[in-house]
Amino acid sequence: MQFKKAIRDPIHGFIKLTEEEVKFIDGEPLIQRLRYVKQLGYVYLVYPTATHTRFDHSLGVMQVAHLIGERIMQQRGGVDEHLLKHLRMAALLHDLGHLPFSHSFETLARELLHVAAESRCVDVDLALFDTEKPHEVTTRLLMNNLEGRLVELGYNPEVIKDILSGRGKLSFILSGVFDADRLDYIMRDMYFTGAAVGTSFTYIDLERIIENLEAVGEGVQFNEKARVNLEGYLLTRYNLYRHVYLHHKTVLFTEVARQIMARNIAKCKDDSGDREICRYLCDLAKFMTGAVESVWKATDDYFNSIFLRDASYRDLLGRKTLNFITFWKREKDFLEVFKDPARVNQSIDKLSHWALIDRLKRELTETLNLGLSKCRLSPDDLIISRASFDPHVEDLHISTSMGPISISTISPLVEAINEAWKRAPHVFLYIRRDVVEKCGEEVITGLKRVLEPLLDLAVRKITQ
Repeated sequence: MQFKKAIRDPIHGFIKLTEEEVKFIDGEPLIQRLRYVKQLGYVYLVYPTATHTRFDHSLGVMQVAHLIGERIMQQRGGVDEHLLKHLRMAALLHDLGHLPFSHSFETLARELLHVAAESRCVDVDLALFDTEKPHEVTTRLLMNNLEGRLVELGYNPEVIKDILSGRGKLSFILSGVFDADRLDYIMRDMYFTGAAVGTSFTYIDLERIIENLEAVGEGVQFNEKARVNLEGYLLTRYNLYRHVYLHHKTVLFTEVARQIMARNIAKCKDDSGDREICRYLCDLAKFMTGAVESVWKATDDYFNSIFLRDASYRDLLGRKTLNFITFWKREKDFLEVFKDPARVNQSIDKLSHWALIDRLKRELTETLNLGLSKCRLSPDDLIISRASFDPHVEDLHISTSMGPISISTISPLVEAINEAWKRAPHVFLYIRRDVVEKCGEEVITGLKRVLEPLLDLAVRKITQ
């Protein structure tokens, strides 16, 4: 494979591009837009240097996918450069459909599309978005606009789509427990947040793991030599989730942004919303359905320029002290509230949809109010956010004379990571500060006293 250009990258050193890739990337709005979408959404309000983008992440995923793909092909009899170049392009395009601020508003995507369809802003089969992540559906729809250009440059768009959808050869390199996407964002997010959090996973570790990767059938396993590096990868991933992605302030800022977005979607639905914001939400819906004319509006900066019309959003961006108190920040605080945090987490994990969380708030406030003497709570006085992370690593296997064995079976450290997640907060609870000031400590002590049985009861009622 002949490379024409090298891009200096703080994670991978130099990322090399072929002539076809340079021609495709330069001047293509759908790719260049990713320069203006932050990789970590609103995390920068907590970690100020977390302003890296989906563009540099996509280049990094392409680099890692190449290394893994090449290693696997070598073990399977030889490098297929035709397939490798398609794997590289799929890696470059894998995040094409992200909305502004990346994952922040993904839980609202279906509601936004539903409202847009009702107002005849878009004409789309909403069922497309029912079984897959919305940004993955949007990526596939946007890909339709790139097919002609890809063909001109010698690519087969169907091969790329198959890799992205999980149906193609080597698809697991882009989506799995040990994949190019995760590998790059772990190294990149750790670097740009500065959150080494007691461990690190570097390019040297990545090289060591790939050197000891063994292709087996349609999957991979690893030589024992790379075990310590795999442990570092898994520990770093866990710590990043706990201290960056699920930092209590990160969760709160993101939830407030979602509430602002949800409130504006609802206002636009009943025709009482700000006209500019409603018009913009229509443009976002069009982008989600593959309309390239809205591409430059689907950026963080454009989103901010419109939503600054909402005073609450101005307060958020200004990092004005939010009117909410966090019930627990760390594992210690979580353990002080719940006698059996693992069981509580099992219940919370059943709430897979944001609408169930909203219902849970209503159940909690209604039950809690029965025991309060001084005041009453409304669902709007609480924010409940369910943490989403599955650290289980059974798909990572170490090769032995007895056959492949799950790394958690032979590594006490990895098993400890799995056990730690069972007791770490899977849910975050916030209450309005002015409610506490009005009601006194009664509301805090009351919530702490009855929260565990209330959660169990509410989850059972909701999931029956």
